Amino acid sequence: MATIKTRYTLGDTIQFIDSDGNKRKEIVRMIETQIVEGYDLWVIYGYGEDLYKLNHVSEHKILISQRQINEQQHPGRVLNTSIAKQPATTR
Repeated sequence: MATIKTRYTLGDTIQFIDSDGNKRKEIVRMIETQIVEGYDLWVIYGYGEDLYKLNHVSEHKILISQRQINEQQHPGRVLNTSIAKQPATTR
């Protein structure tokens, strides 16, 4: 059985940008795992008012959204990015 590591738990508040481009701030009400081809195992979060119609967002999407939100709040600032070193060229 796989061990799933996630940075969120039930009751946590998540902030992300939804598919319509709106900033959302929701409370995690359900955690579900799902295998996504090519992306290994993702953790999916249910949130919303109606327990029978939960919305879902992946942890990956939350992290990308948080970076976008941070860039909007601090334009021009580069955070937690790595720049690949290019090999030196000889002529």
